[in-house]
Amino acid sequence: MDSRVVVHGSAPTTEDDLSTPAALARRYPAVPLVISQLGGAHWLTAIELARETPNGYLELSAASIVFAVRLGIAELPDHTVFGSDAPYGDPALSRTTVERVTPPGELRARVLGGTMAELPRL
Repeated sequence: MDSRVVVHGSAPTTEDDLSTPAALARRYPAVPLVISQLGGAHWLTAIELARETPNGYLELSAASIVFAVRLGIAELPDHTVFGSDAPYGDPALSRTTVERVTPPGELRARVLGGTMAELPRL
């Protein structure tokens, strides 16, 4: 059975809390690691960790700064996935944010579902 690991990225998660699963993911490269909520307040660290971890992915929900979404997609175009954090977040607003920071076409389609469709199923 294929698997993937999703870690909670927002508060009370700390930078160390994000670093630990990233280090484990580097030891197990066949298992995708998804850092949810763009790492919360530690979004820059989450982007760096995902960039340094070949099997690392960013889930973009609950981003408090549009620039963080833009940077995450720019740094990891094939390793960012859409999320809305519903019911706490607004799916339409989350989608609009992705649409605002990506041009129409392949990149946007990948972020909004194409990349997630390629990850192994649980």
